[in-house]
Amino acid sequence: MTTLAATKSGPGERILLAGGRRGHLWTGAAWVVAAALALVVWQTLSHFTQPWVPSVADVGRSTWAVLTGSGTPAEAAVTLRRVAFVTVASIAIGVALGVAAGFSWQVRAFVRPVLVIGLAIPDLVYLIMAILILGATESSGVIAMTIAIIPLVTNAVQASVLARDAGLDEMARTYRFTGTDYARHVVLEQLKPALAAAVRTGFAFSWKLIVLMEALTMPDGIGARIYEGFRYLRPQDMLAWALVFIVVMKVIEPLLVLPFRTKKY
Repeated sequence: MTTLAATKSGPGERILLAGGRRGHLWTGAAWVVAAALALVVWQTLSHFTQPWVPSVADVGRSTWAVLTGSGTPAEAAVTLRRVAFVTVASIAIGVALGVAAGFSWQVRAFVRPVLVIGLAIPDLVYLIMAILILGATESSGVIAMTIAIIPLVTNAVQASVLARDAGLDEMARTYRFTGTDYARHVVLEQLKPALAAAVRTGFAFSWKLIVLMEALTMPDGIGARIYEGFRYLRPQDMLAWALVFIVVMKVIEPLLVLPFRTKKY
Protein backbone atom coordinates (compact mmCIF):
# COMPACT_ATOMS: atom_id res chain seq x y z
CA MET A 1 0.00 0.00 0.00
CA THR A 2 2.74 2.41 0.95
CA THR A 3 4.75 1.54 -2.18
CA LEU A 4 1.71 1.99 -4.42
CA ALA A 5 0.88 5.37 -2.86
CA ALA A 6 4.44 6.54 -3.26
CA THR A 7 4.45 5.37 -6.90
CA LYS A 8 1.22 7.17 -7.68
CA SER A 9 2.34 10.42 -6.07
CA GLY A 10 5.75 10.37 -7.75
CA PRO A 11 4.90 12.08 -11.08
CA GLY A 12 2.84 14.76 -9.38
CA GLU A 13 5.63 15.51 -6.97
CA ARG A 14 8.10 15.75 -9.85
CA ILE A 15 5.81 18.19 -11.66
CA LEU A 16 5.50 20.33 -8.53
CA LEU A 17 9.27 20.31 -8.02
CA ALA A 18 9.88 21.24 -11.65
CA GLY A 19 7.33 24.04 -11.41
CA GLY A 20 8.94 25.27 -8.20
CA ARG A 21 12.40 25.31 -9.77
CA ARG A 22 11.06 27.12 -12.82
CA GLY A 23 9.40 29.70 -10.58
CA HIS A 24 12.65 30.28 -8.69
CA LEU A 25 14.51 30.72 -11.98
CA TRP A 26 12.00 33.29 -13.21
CA THR A 27 12.17 35.12 -9.89
CA GLY A 28 15.96 35.19 -10.01
CA ALA A 29 15.94 36.41 -13.61
CA ALA A 30 13.46 39.16 -12.72
CA TRP A 31 15.72 40.31 -9.86
CA VAL A 32 18.75 40.41 -12.18
CA VAL A 33 16.88 42.38 -14.85
CA ALA A 34 15.47 44.83 -12.28
CA ALA A 35 18.91 45.37 -10.74
CA ALA A 36 20.50 45.92 -14.16
CA LEU A 37 17.81 48.44 -15.14
CA ALA A 38 18.19 50.25 -11.81
CA LEU A 39 21.97 50.55 -12.33
CA VAL A 40 21.49 51.85 -15.87
CA VAL A 41 18.98 54.47 -14.70
CA TRP A 42 21.22 55.41 -11.78
CA GLN A 43 24.30 55.82 -13.99
CA THR A 44 22.33 57.85 -16.54
CA LEU A 45 20.96 60.13 -13.82
CA SER A 46 24.45 60.51 -12.38
CA HIS A 47 25.83 61.54 -15.78
CA PHE A 48 23.43 64.49 -16.00
CA THR A 49 23.44 65.56 -12.34
CA GLN A 50 27.06 65.23 -11.20
CA PRO A 51 28.22 65.73 -8.50
CA TRP A 52 24.90 65.57 -6.61
CA VAL A 53 24.10 62.04 -7.73
CA PRO A 54 27.30 59.98 -7.50
CA SER A 55 28.13 57.39 -10.11
CA VAL A 56 27.79 53.67 -9.48
CA ALA A 57 31.59 53.40 -9.40
CA ASP A 58 31.88 56.15 -6.77
CA VAL A 59 29.31 54.47 -4.55
CA GLY A 60 31.03 51.13 -5.05
CA ARG A 61 34.37 52.56 -3.91
CA SER A 62 32.76 54.20 -0.89
CA THR A 63 30.92 50.98 -0.03
CA TRP A 64 34.19 49.05 -0.13
CA ALA A 65 35.78 51.70 2.12
CA VAL A 66 32.90 51.32 4.59
CA LEU A 67 33.13 47.52 4.56
CA THR A 68 36.88 47.53 5.14
CA GLY A 69 36.95 50.49 7.55
CA SER A 70 38.21 49.80 11.07
CA GLY A 71 35.43 51.86 12.66
CA THR A 72 32.54 50.19 10.83
CA PRO A 73 31.99 47.29 13.29
CA ALA A 74 31.82 49.69 16.24
CA GLU A 75 29.35 52.00 14.50
CA ALA A 76 27.20 49.07 13.41
CA ALA A 77 27.26 47.55 16.89
CA VAL A 78 25.99 50.79 18.45
CA THR A 79 23.09 51.01 16.01
CA LEU A 80 22.24 47.31 16.26
CA ARG A 81 22.14 47.55 20.05
CA ARG A 82 19.65 50.41 19.85
CA VAL A 83 17.59 48.64 17.21
CA ALA A 84 17.49 45.46 19.30
CA PHE A 85 16.30 47.29 22.40
CA VAL A 86 13.58 49.23 20.58
CA THR A 87 12.41 46.15 18.67
CA VAL A 88 12.18 43.90 21.73
CA ALA A 89 10.56 46.53 23.96
CA SER A 90 8.00 47.72 21.40
CA ILE A 91 7.00 44.19 20.38
CA ALA A 92 6.74 42.90 23.97
CA ILE A 93 4.61 45.84 25.15
CA GLY A 94 2.59 46.01 21.94
CA VAL A 95 1.77 42.28 21.93
CA ALA A 96 0.76 42.35 25.59
CA LEU A 97 -1.53 45.34 25.05
CA GLY A 98 -2.95 43.88 21.83
CA VAL A 99 -3.83 40.53 23.45
CA ALA A 100 -5.34 42.25 26.50
CA ALA A 101 -7.41 44.59 24.31
CA GLY A 102 -8.55 41.71 22.12
CA PHE A 103 -9.88 39.67 25.06
CA SER A 104 -11.21 42.47 27.29
CA TRP A 105 -13.68 45.10 26.14
CA GLN A 106 -12.73 47.26 29.13
CA VAL A 107 -9.08 47.35 28.07
CA ARG A 108 -10.15 47.82 24.46
CA ALA A 109 -12.31 50.82 25.38
CA PHE A 110 -9.32 52.40 27.10
CA VAL A 111 -6.73 51.51 24.45
CA ARG A 112 -8.74 52.44 21.34
CA PRO A 113 -8.56 56.28 21.67
CA VAL A 114 -4.91 56.01 22.71
CA LEU A 115 -4.19 54.00 19.57
CA VAL A 116 -6.02 56.47 17.35
CA ILE A 117 -4.00 59.36 18.76
CA GLY A 118 -0.74 57.41 18.83
CA LEU A 119 -1.02 56.31 15.20
CA ALA A 120 -1.82 59.87 14.09
CA ILE A 121 1.19 61.54 15.76
CA PRO A 122 4.24 61.84 13.45
CA ASP A 123 7.25 59.88 14.67
CA LEU A 124 9.41 63.01 14.69
CA VAL A 125 7.09 64.57 17.29
CA TYR A 126 7.81 61.71 19.70
CA LEU A 127 11.53 62.32 19.29
CA ILE A 128 11.27 66.09 19.77
CA MET A 129 9.06 65.77 22.86
CA ALA A 130 11.41 63.17 24.38
CA ILE A 131 14.39 65.47 23.83
CA LEU A 132 12.53 68.41 25.41
CA ILE A 133 11.50 66.32 28.44
CA LEU A 134 14.50 64.02 28.95
CA GLY A 135 17.27 65.89 27.16
CA ALA A 136 19.31 65.03 24.08
CA THR A 137 20.52 61.65 25.33
CA GLU A 138 20.53 58.15 23.90
CA SER A 139 17.84 56.99 26.32
CA SER A 140 15.44 59.74 25.29
CA GLY A 141 15.70 58.79 21.63
CA VAL A 142 15.29 55.09 22.33
CA ILE A 143 12.26 55.68 24.55
CA ALA A 144 10.68 57.94 21.94
CA MET A 145 11.12 55.38 19.16
CA THR A 146 9.74 52.60 21.36
CA ILE A 147 6.62 54.62 22.15
CA ALA A 148 6.19 55.46 18.47
CA ILE A 149 6.17 51.78 17.41
CA ILE A 150 4.00 50.33 20.20
CA PRO A 151 0.66 51.51 18.65
CA LEU A 152 1.50 49.80 15.34
CA VAL A 153 2.18 46.45 17.01
CA THR A 154 -0.79 46.74 19.38
CA ASN A 155 -3.20 47.51 16.56
CA ALA A 156 -2.08 44.50 14.48
CA VAL A 157 -2.27 42.02 17.36
CA GLN A 158 -5.58 43.34 18.67
CA ALA A 159 -7.20 42.97 15.23
CA SER A 160 -5.99 39.36 14.99
CA VAL A 161 -7.30 38.46 18.45
CA LEU A 162 -10.71 39.93 17.62
CA ALA A 163 -10.80 37.98 14.33
CA ARG A 164 -10.00 34.60 15.94
CA ASP A 165 -12.23 31.60 15.22
CA ALA A 166 -15.03 31.47 17.80
CA GLY A 167 -15.58 27.81 16.97
CA LEU A 168 -12.14 26.95 18.29
CA ASP A 169 -12.95 28.78 21.53
CA GLU A 170 -16.10 26.67 21.84
CA MET A 171 -14.09 23.51 21.17
CA ALA A 172 -11.60 24.48 23.90
CA ARG A 173 -14.45 24.94 26.40
CA THR A 174 -16.06 21.66 25.37
CA TYR A 175 -12.86 19.69 25.87
CA ARG A 176 -12.04 21.68 29.00
CA PHE A 177 -8.68 23.00 27.91
CA THR A 178 -6.56 24.46 30.64
CA GLY A 179 -5.55 28.09 30.34
CA THR A 180 -2.07 27.08 29.21
CA ASP A 181 -3.35 24.64 26.58
CA TYR A 182 -5.87 27.19 25.31
CA ALA A 183 -3.22 29.87 24.99
CA ARG A 184 -0.72 27.53 23.36
CA HIS A 185 -2.85 25.45 21.00
CA VAL A 186 -5.72 27.81 20.16
CA VAL A 187 -4.69 31.42 20.60
CA LEU A 188 -1.00 31.23 19.69
CA GLU A 189 -1.59 29.18 16.54
CA GLN A 190 -4.13 31.75 15.30
CA LEU A 191 -1.92 34.67 16.27
CA LYS A 192 1.18 33.47 14.43
CA PRO A 193 0.47 35.48 11.24
CA ALA A 194 -0.24 38.59 13.31
CA LEU A 195 2.88 38.04 15.41
CA ALA A 196 4.96 37.65 12.26
CA ALA A 197 3.50 40.90 10.92
CA ALA A 198 4.08 42.61 14.27
CA VAL A 199 7.71 41.49 14.41
CA ARG A 200 8.30 42.53 10.80
CA THR A 201 6.61 45.91 11.34
CA GLY A 202 8.30 46.60 14.65
CA PHE A 203 11.74 45.68 13.34
CA ALA A 204 11.35 47.63 10.08
CA PHE A 205 10.23 50.79 11.85
CA SER A 206 12.83 50.33 14.58
CA TRP A 207 15.92 50.45 12.40
CA LYS A 208 14.58 53.21 10.18
CA LEU A 209 13.62 55.42 13.11
CA ILE A 210 16.83 54.64 14.99
CA VAL A 211 18.88 55.78 11.99
CA LEU A 212 16.80 58.98 11.85
CA MET A 213 17.27 59.52 15.57
CA GLU A 214 21.03 59.04 15.28
CA ALA A 215 21.24 61.45 12.36
CA LEU A 216 19.43 64.14 14.36
CA THR A 217 20.77 63.72 17.88
CA MET A 218 23.61 61.18 18.23
CA PRO A 219 27.37 61.50 17.58
CA ASP A 220 27.76 57.79 16.82
CA GLY A 221 25.98 55.06 14.89
CA ILE A 222 25.08 54.49 11.25
CA GLY A 223 22.69 57.46 11.22
CA ALA A 224 25.42 59.79 12.45
CA ARG A 225 27.73 58.63 9.66
CA ILE A 226 24.99 59.19 7.07
CA TYR A 227 24.45 62.71 8.39
CA GLU A 228 28.21 63.27 8.34
CA GLY A 229 28.23 62.46 4.63
CA PHE A 230 25.41 64.95 4.10
CA ARG A 231 27.16 67.66 6.11
CA TYR A 232 30.40 67.32 4.14
CA LEU A 233 28.56 67.01 0.79
CA ARG A 234 29.70 63.44 0.16
CA PRO A 235 26.56 61.72 -1.18
CA GLN A 236 28.53 58.61 -2.12
CA ASP A 237 29.38 58.06 1.56
CA MET A 238 25.73 58.59 2.54
CA LEU A 239 24.60 55.98 0.05
CA ALA A 240 27.39 53.58 0.97
CA TRP A 241 26.50 53.56 4.68
CA ALA A 242 22.80 53.32 3.87
CA LEU A 243 23.23 50.43 1.43
CA VAL A 244 25.41 48.41 3.79
CA PHE A 245 22.99 48.85 6.66
CA ILE A 246 19.93 48.07 4.53
CA VAL A 247 21.50 44.80 3.39
CA VAL A 248 22.31 43.83 6.99
CA MET A 249 18.76 44.59 8.12
CA LYS A 250 17.23 42.66 5.23
CA VAL A 251 19.34 39.64 6.16
CA ILE A 252 18.27 39.82 9.81
CA GLU A 253 14.54 40.40 9.20
CA PRO A 254 13.62 36.94 7.78
CA LEU A 255 15.45 35.27 10.66
CA LEU A 256 13.24 37.11 13.16
CA VAL A 257 10.02 36.17 11.36
CA LEU A 258 11.01 32.54 10.68
CA PRO A 259 9.78 31.08 14.03
CA PHE A 260 6.27 32.41 13.39
CA ARG A 261 6.11 30.86 9.92
CA THR A 262 6.75 27.34 11.18
CA LYS A 263 3.63 25.21 10.83
CA LYS A 264 3.00 23.02 13.85
CA TYR A 265 0.18 21.00 12.34
